[in-house]
This record gives sequence, C-alpha cells and structure tokens, in this order.
Amino acid sequence: MKCAPGREEPSGASTGGHPMKLLTHALPLGAIALAAMASTASAQTIRFAHMNSPTHFVNTAAETMAANVAERTNGEVTIELYPSGQLGENAQITEQITLGGDLIGQVGVGTIADYVPDFSIIVYPFMYPDFEAAQRFLASDLIKELEAQAEQAANAKVLCYLHFGVRDLYTRDREVRTPDDSAGLSIRVQPVTIYTEMVEKVMQGAPTPMPWPEVYSALAQGVIDAAEAPPSAILDQSHQEHARFLIQTNHMLDISPLVMSASLFNSLSPEYQAIVQEEADAACQNMSEASMASYEGGIEELASQGMTIISDVDREAFAARAGAIAEAFPEWSEGLYDRAREIIAQ
Repeated sequence: MKCAPGREEPSGASTGGHPMKLLTHALPLGAIALAAMASTASAQTIRFAHMNSPTHFVNTAAETMAANVAERTNGEVTIELYPSGQLGENAQITEQITLGGDLIGQVGVGTIADYVPDFSIIVYPFMYPDFEAAQRFLASDLIKELEAQAEQAANAKVLCYLHFGVRDLYTRDREVRTPDDSAGLSIRVQPVTIYTEMVEKVMQGAPTPMPWPEVYSALAQGVIDAAEAPPSAILDQSHQEHARFLIQTNHMLDISPLVMSASLFNSLSPEYQAIVQEEADAACQNMSEASMASYEGGIEELASQGMTIISDVDREAFAARAGAIAEAFPEWSEGLYDRAREIIAQ
C-alpha cells in the first residue's frame, strides 16, 4: 500500500475534421503537446522507503517532508511513502539506491558500510558518552570524508542523520546485568558485522541475523532468546508480548542516515536540490527529537505492559569488552577507531 497516491496517466483522444483545418492547427497543437511533454518530463516522483510501521515517528516526519516538498516545488517533486519494508529490507533499499533508483531510504549505517567499510564506525558500541558527543562526531571532517566516499563508490548521497534511539537488550526470560549473564543467549541482530561482533565479543552471546519482521514470531516460538532495539521499536512491533525483561544496556546510540541516489539528486535543479535537502534536514531533526523524547516514555509503557525493566546494569563491564570489536575490521582505514575516539573526546 502506498501512503501517497500515484499519478494518473493522461488519456489520449482522437480528432476528426477537414484535412486543411487539421493542417492549419498542426503547428500550435504540436507546440502544445511538446510543452505538455516537457512539463511531464520535468516532474519527479521519489519513493521514500523504510522498515517502520505507518504510525512510527519516521513515517510521520516523512509525511511532513513529502507535503512540504510538494508544496515548495508546486508539485514538480513529489514523494511517495513506502513503510513496513514494502520495498525490501535495508540492504535491498540501499542496493536500489546505489543502482540509481528513484529512492530515499531510511536505512542502517551497516548497509552503507557494505560499500564504504569505514562507515560502520558511526554506530560503534559504547562509543558516545552523550548525545552532544554524537552530534560533534557527525559534524566532523571524518564524516564528511566518509560521505564523499559513499557518493563516489556507491552513488549514495547522505542527506542527513537521525538519532533512531538508544538500543537496549531484551530477553524472553533471562535477567541480565553483566556480560556473564548474557553469555550463550541467541540474540537477534541485523546481518551487519558490527552487530554480530558486539553480541559475540561484548555480550558473549550467539548472534542470530534475522529479518526484522520475523522477530515477533521468533520470540514467540523461542527460536531466539533475545533481541536488541530501542524501546520505541519494541513497542512498534509488540515484542513486549513475548519478552519479559528489558535490560538498559544502552549499548548503542542508533544513528541512521537518510540516503538518496546521488545521480537522482544531481538530476534535480539546484533550487529543488536545496528544497529536498532542507526538508530532509528538518525531517531528521523531527525524527531525532521524537526518538529521544520517546525513550523514557517507551520504558514506562513497556513496564506498564508487564516487562520488567532492569536498570542496575554493569555498563562498565560491557563497555570494557567493546574495544575488541575493532579487531574484526581489518578493512578499516588505519587508525580509524583511534581517530574517532579523539574527535568524540574533544
């Protein structure tokens, strides 16, 4: 289901009459037809794809972005929303973007890292002491370098970043406070190296890659023991119905880019490029504010629905194990991890 209606094709019509009259009107009618074709050709429909439900704050902000872009371009640039993975998982959305598809995607950093490995440093576990440190890092020259590489290597233009939420561990039936407590758990993760390494080396669990839409049934059937996500995402998918414990590991500030095909962006006029960029920035800001505001409210809602919230977590014990994750990335640029930590510490 599209959240924005598609445009109807113009219908054709046949004409009849005196041959001389037809010849007389041929030039102006032809000019009118060419003008109409030019107008149609200049219009651009962009699909906005993401994995969240239609009621999620990402989709709400995307609706506002779509309305504003259409209004500011007089309908010459329209955005249609495709929530709930209608256009595929994050990796599939990203692949379509790299191939020049007419797409904007709210995707995971890890899918961009498939093309520019250094990108995964953005979501390194236990990296940011606070929100301001993350903002400082995203505005750094290092990130600008990575964005330029993504555009060149993958035809992927990063429009902006949203703070998708603070990620926590949640389990079907085990209380966790230390890495020893999470040892041996089968934990659902995105099929991205930095997530699998985090589960294996920090949580001492068994990383279990699985599509997000399958997590609900996997928890219900005991196929997995646990998963990790922001509280808003847990509520969005009703995972609390089959998970008893929410453990406030706060292991990752989940930063997600809005990415657009660079070739598509460059095909727009400078005026329309500026409009799309400005409205994307506003959307990311709205999404981030909604996400950060939703954390405590999400925790309270999960507790009200029966989840036990474990807050006395030994985060230092988890964080002490996080340095080993970098060893799994020999493809990273030399000194990347240390350079990132220096920027964040400033």
